[in-house]
Amino acid sequence: MNMAYAGNMTALALLVSGLFYSAPTLADDTALDSMVIAKNVKFDSAFLNVANIEGADLARFANGSNASPGVYNVAIYINNTELMNSDVEFKEREDKTVYPCLNQKIVSNINFNHESVPKSLLAALLGGEQCIDIESLVTGSQVAFDSNEQRLDIGIPQIYMDIQARGSVNPALWDKGVPAATLGYSMNGYTSQSHGRSNNSFYTGINSGLNIGAWYLRHNGSYTWMENGPSKYNTLNTYLQRDIPVIKGRILAGESNTSGQIFSTLPFSGIRLASDDRMLPASLRGYAPNIRGIARTSARVTVSQGGQTIYETTVSPGEFLINDLYPTGYGGNLDVTVHEADGTQQHFSVPYSSVAQLLRPGSHRYDFTVGKLRSDFIADSPDLFQMIYQRGLNNTITGYGGVQANQDYYALQLGAAVGTPIGAVAADVTQSKTKLPQSAGGDQSGQSYQLSYSKIFSETNSNLTLAGYRFSTSGYMDYMTAMQTRNALTEGYDPNSIGRAKNRLTLTASQGLPEGWGQVYASGSLQNYWNKEGSDQQFQVGYNNHYKNLSYGVSVNRSQSGKGTNQNNYLLSFSIPLGGADNMHTPQLRTDLNRDSNGNMRQQATISGSAGETNQFNYSASAMNGSNGAGTSGTLSGQYRSPSTSMSGSYSNGKQYQSGSVGMSGTIVAHPGGVTMTPYNSETIAVVEAKGAQGAAVSSYPGIKVDSRGYAVVPYLNPYQMNEISVDPKDADSTLELESTTQKVAPYSGAVVMLKYGSKPGWPVLINTTLDGAPVPFGADVVDSKGNTVGAVGQAGQIYARVNDEKGRLKVKWGTDTQQQCSVGYVLAPQPKGRKQADIQQFTTPCQKS
Repeated sequence: MNMAYAGNMTALALLVSGLFYSAPTLADDTALDSMVIAKNVKFDSAFLNVANIEGADLARFANGSNASPGVYNVAIYINNTELMNSDVEFKEREDKTVYPCLNQKIVSNINFNHESVPKSLLAALLGGEQCIDIESLVTGSQVAFDSNEQRLDIGIPQIYMDIQARGSVNPALWDKGVPAATLGYSMNGYTSQSHGRSNNSFYTGINSGLNIGAWYLRHNGSYTWMENGPSKYNTLNTYLQRDIPVIKGRILAGESNTSGQIFSTLPFSGIRLASDDRMLPASLRGYAPNIRGIARTSARVTVSQGGQTIYETTVSPGEFLINDLYPTGYGGNLDVTVHEADGTQQHFSVPYSSVAQLLRPGSHRYDFTVGKLRSDFIADSPDLFQMIYQRGLNNTITGYGGVQANQDYYALQLGAAVGTPIGAVAADVTQSKTKLPQSAGGDQSGQSYQLSYSKIFSETNSNLTLAGYRFSTSGYMDYMTAMQTRNALTEGYDPNSIGRAKNRLTLTASQGLPEGWGQVYASGSLQNYWNKEGSDQQFQVGYNNHYKNLSYGVSVNRSQSGKGTNQNNYLLSFSIPLGGADNMHTPQLRTDLNRDSNGNMRQQATISGSAGETNQFNYSASAMNGSNGAGTSGTLSGQYRSPSTSMSGSYSNGKQYQSGSVGMSGTIVAHPGGVTMTPYNSETIAVVEAKGAQGAAVSSYPGIKVDSRGYAVVPYLNPYQMNEISVDPKDADSTLELESTTQKVAPYSGAVVMLKYGSKPGWPVLINTTLDGAPVPFGADVVDSKGNTVGAVGQAGQIYARVNDEKGRLKVKWGTDTQQQCSVGYVLAPQPKGRKQADIQQFTTPCQKS
C-alpha cells in the first residue's frame, strides 16, 4: 500500500504548524555523533489553533520524526552510504515510537564485521528473524527516517563495520538484468556524382546481444555495399562472456581483442580471462583518442584498426572531430580515411597508446588469453598465448610484466611504473625471438626498450598527457610483425616488405596561458624502420582563445608517410553566437580559412544550432569558396532524434559534383514486457516499466519518455555503480499515482536491467468535515476501504486525500480506540474521458462515528 503519501501529508501538516522535528541525516562518518534525535518531547497542542485540541494525538511525534505504522518504499543508507531501495515495514512500540522492521535480506547486505558484531544480532540472523530492530540489537546505533525524501538513515558504530572504500557497491547488489535481446544499428547511405560518374554506397554497423542470466552473447559486424566495388558483410567479433565478481573479472569465449595494456592490441579467437577495473570502487580505480581532421567537401570518414573498419560517418566540409569511438584496447594505431565527394581521398594515422598507469598498493590487474590470431592479412591462424600481470608494490612503484608466445615466437616483457613528484614514469624492456628459415637469415632475436612519461602541472596549467619513446634493436619483432614476416615468406614475398620499427616517439601536450591568453596544444608521432627508408610522421599544433562571445583558433597539421608523401593543412577559425549566449537554441556562426600544401585556399561559413524542447532537432548550413578551380559549394544537413530512433540527412552541391546522405541509428530492445526502441546506442541499459504513465519523462537523457505501452529505455548506465533513475509524472495522466518515482540500480556491464514503477489510478479530493459540530482532530490518518492510508487531516478539519474509487467511504483515525474514529462518504462527479488533468473535487460532509 502507498504509505509514502500519508507520511508526507502528516509531515507537511505538522511542519506548517511549526511542530515537526526532523532528525538530521548522516552527512559523513562522524554523523553518528552529531545525530541528535529528540526524546520525550511534549508539544503544546494549543499552538495548533483548532477547536478540538484534546483530539489531536501528538504522542507518536514525541520521540523524533516518526512515521505512521505501515509499509514504505525507502532508500536505505548505512553511515551515509546507500545500501539499497526496499519496502520496509514500520511497526509501533509500546511507547508509540515507530521503528523500521528490517528483514533478513536487508540486514545481510549490511557490511558488518562479523567478528565484532553483537551476538544478539547474529542470533537473530541465524534464527531467521524477519523483523530485526537494529536500535535494540546493536548498541549505539541510531535510526532517522525522512518521510519527505523517503530516506531511512541507519547509523552503526564503525567498530561493528567492515570498512570499505568510498564508492563501494556490494557485489551482492549487482544486477545481472533480465533475459533480453538488443540490436544496435547505425546506417548510412551515401551518393555522389563527380565529372559525370556516380558513386553510391551503403554502410550498416550492428551491435547485437542476447542476455540469459549472467551469460551475455555479443555480435558486432558491419555490412558495406558499393555500387562500383566490393559488397560484403564483415564480422568484427562474436563472443560469449560472463562476469565473475569474486575475482573482479570476466571470462570471454569467442572473437575479441586483447587489451593492449602492455602488448599491442591483437584480434583473437579463443578464451580470455581478465580483470575489470570498473568492478572496483571509484576511489580505487587507478582510452579511445579524439580524431581531428579537415574535410574539403561533404565526405565519408572511415576509421579502421588492424585492417578492420570500426567506425564510419558522414561529415560536413571543414574541420571535424570524432570523439565517440568505442574503445578497442589501449594500443594500436587508428587509420583514418576521408572519402571526398569529388572522388579524392585523404589518409592519416592517429597514434593510440595508453598512459603509464600506477596501481594502489596491493591491487592488481591480470589478463590471460589463449587462442588464435584473427587477421585478414595472414593466411593461416597462428596460435596465441598471452599473459600479463600488474601489481602495486607500494605507494610509489607498480611492477608489470607479460609474455606472448606460440611455437614460432616468444616475447617477454618486464617493467615498472614509478610515481614521482614530477610525474609518472614507466620503463620496460621486451626480449623477443622469432623462428625464421635459414634462407631468410635464421632465427631473429632482439630487445625493445620503452620509456613513457605523464604529468599534469596544475601550477602552470600544463597537461603532458603522454610522452613516450621506444627503441628496438634490428632483430626485435612484436607479435604481429613476426607473424606477418613469416606469412610473407610462406607466400613467397620478400620479408623486408614488412617494416621492423626502430625508433618511435609520441607526444600529446597542452599548455594553458595566463588568463585571457588562451591555450596552446600539440601532438605528434614519429616512427622509422630498420629495413625501410623514410619515416612516418604526424604533427599537430594549435592555439585556442576567446574574446567575450567570440571564440577563435589556429592549427597546423602535417603528415608524412614512409614513401615521402607530405600533406600540410593550415586552419584559422572563428565562432560566435548569433544572439544571446544564454539561450540554448541560439545558432552559432563559424568561419574557416584553410590552406593546404598544394596551395589550395578555402573559405567557409557555417551556421548550426538546435531546436525543440529537448534539442531533438539539429541543423547546419554551410557555404564554401575554393581556389584553383574548386569554385563555390554549399551543404545542408539536419538531424532529428525521435523517441524511437535518430535520423539524419545531408545534401551538398559544388562545381562538377553533388552528394547526399541519409542515416539512421538507435537500438531495439526485446525484454519480458515486449519490444522497445530508443534513439541511443548503449551497451548497459535499463528498461523502465511504468504502466499507464505514458508521456512521463525519464531522467538522465533528453527525450526519453514512457511510451504508450508503459516502457522506456535508459542508456549509458555505469556498470557496477549505483545509477539513479527517476520518472517525472508531470506530463502523464494526473489520475495516475506512482508508488515510487526514483530507483537505483548497479548493473553488470552489458546488462539489461528492468525497473518497475508501480502505479494506481486515483482522484484528488478535498473534504471539509466536522465531528459533532467540531473539526476532525488535526493530524489524523485517512484510510480507504482496503486499509490503505490515502491522506491526512489538516487544519480546520480539512481532509486532502487521493481515492481510487468513484464512490466509497473513508475512515478517519486519530487513535486506536473506536471512539477515536469516524468515517465520511464521497461520490465523485464524472470526469471526461481522456482528460489529462483531474480537477480537485471538493465536498463538505460530516464525519460519522463508526
